[in-house]
Amino acid sequence: MANEFHVSMQLNTQEQEVVEMLQDEMQLPSTDDVIRLLVRQEAQRKAVVCPTCGHMARKAAEDVANCNSCLSVITLSEGIWEVVQMQKRP
Repeated sequence: MANEFHVSMQLNTQEQEVVEMLQDEMQLPSTDDVIRLLVRQEAQRKAVVCPTCGHMARKAAEDVANCNSCLSVITLSEGIWEVVQMQKRP
């Protein structure tokens, strides 16, 4: 299911050139596709995946994240995200 979300931004000349270069390099049909891909790549770099349900969890601190899907509290321990608490839905 895709949600409709529109972004309107003004790019300076250098930013526009970079977006056009990426569009050509990646053979993408539009600049929107370039921006979409960059957002996905950054999300993958920053994402914390909940070990319980597989959804993306939000960081609450550098080493703590909360999953809004299953309500797990996840902590970073020795480079691995681990569930420390699961809350039951009412």
